[in-house]
Amino acid sequence: MYDVVIVGAGVMGSATAYWLSRAGKRVALLEKYSPGHVRASSADESRMVRYQYRGQTLYTEMVAAAVELWKEFDRRSGAGFYREQGALALQARPDNPPFMEGYEGLLELGYEPVWLDGDEVRRRYPHFTNIDSGYLLEGLGGYVAARTATQALAESAAELGADLRTGAEVTELRESGGRIARAVTQDGSTFEAEDFVIAAGPWTPKLLPDLAIPIRSTAERLHYLSPPDHDAYSYPRLPPFFVMDTNFYGFPVHWRGCVKVADDTIGATFDPDRDREHEDEEAVAKLRDFLRRHMPGLSDAEVVYSKTCTYSMTPDADFVIDYLPDRANAIVAAGFSGHGFKFGILIGQILADLAMRGTTRWDLTRFRLDREPAAMDGHW
Repeated sequence: MYDVVIVGAGVMGSATAYWLSRAGKRVALLEKYSPGHVRASSADESRMVRYQYRGQTLYTEMVAAAVELWKEFDRRSGAGFYREQGALALQARPDNPPFMEGYEGLLELGYEPVWLDGDEVRRRYPHFTNIDSGYLLEGLGGYVAARTATQALAESAAELGADLRTGAEVTELRESGGRIARAVTQDGSTFEAEDFVIAAGPWTPKLLPDLAIPIRSTAERLHYLSPPDHDAYSYPRLPPFFVMDTNFYGFPVHWRGCVKVADDTIGATFDPDRDREHEDEEAVAKLRDFLRRHMPGLSDAEVVYSKTCTYSMTPDADFVIDYLPDRANAIVAAGFSGHGFKFGILIGQILADLAMRGTTRWDLTRFRLDREPAAMDGHW
């Protein structure tokens, strides 16, 4: 018998286990594979930390709170996963609405993004061509080394007493008296608890097929390239960046001396158990087209590694953080829609608060299961 059983040791589940264990709770953290595994949305070497949210104040406030928690945990763990390198936002065409909404939203919240016209972009960042304008948020944001951070959270939870079980695929949540009573794994093991947190990422629909907000696992592609001049593509000469109206974003030299460039376009439905490291000639061709137009210095660079990353999309690209209907001891956290990782340590704290006290200081109305989601073709 545990106080809380957590299904899924991605960043959300591992962070929840960390906060609960830190509070002295008896926790079981059940993971189908292992924390930071290659199929996980919480894997890979870099996840953008951006404050720009198209004027969506709640998200920007949550980013700011999450950053402070990330920094504190990074110092405490000694893992060295947080890179505060700022963020460079660019637009290829003038007055792109999401781009301008992000810029104006930052100004309204008291941030000071530095506006860059086309000449200034070319002077400061000659890596880019065919760019109309941009803005730089210096000293705020950057990226988190995702695999390292997720593993550090899971390991810290285990050091604090959490029972971390890898290779433990939860196949059933058994009910009793209107509550979840136990989680059952593929080998027939059962884990009983007072409360349950389901943070299963793209596997959520398999475990909770009748969830009121549909969650679709989609395929997006990321690439690591070996630049011709490592110094020129290293921070601070190149900060984390995104060219908003192309859907491409990237990071300066980090993993294995490579620059990462990824496509943020919402892709086709993808089975999360499928191989992620298969070849994708169409995705590479799309990457090359972007590079030729906007980063020609990398247009012929060797693609050292490429893989599929999955987003767990809701129709409105807002998260799901709510109790399961008529099961007051089970909380689901899912549908992080390709922009959730940066919030992971904060969402873990929120889920831990809900499991322990039933309340949180954050207004979660936007993330409820009984909302009526309006369709979006991307994410915030």
